Amino acid sequence: MNFFVLGNEDVVLGFQFIGIKGKVINNEDDALNEFKNVINANYGEIAVLLVTEKVVVMIEKELLNWQLSCEFPLLVEIPDLDGHLEGRKTLLQSIREAIGLPV
Repeated sequence: MNFFVLGNEDVVLGFQFIGIKGKVINNEDDALNEFKNVINANYGEIAVLLVTEKVVVMIEKELLNWQLSCEFPLLVEIPDLDGHLEGRKTLLQSIREAIGLPV
């Protein structure tokens, strides 16, 4: 299973240390272009796309539309190195909410 990450330089570098490729995102144009490259398989067969919260905010509409299409790659939102953005749910909170457990 191939992973790929979109995020800031520190996040991408950290994932590269464990063998996961990625692209550094500096602005909304970078985010949108690299996301399109990933979904168009320009980087090979990617099964899981890890996207930092700050990148998600930049292209939230496009990411939501992709998630609703139920196509690969699977999108996983991860926090940036400085933690979760205020007001965004964590993955655990979303799962608990989805299955009816208290958050």
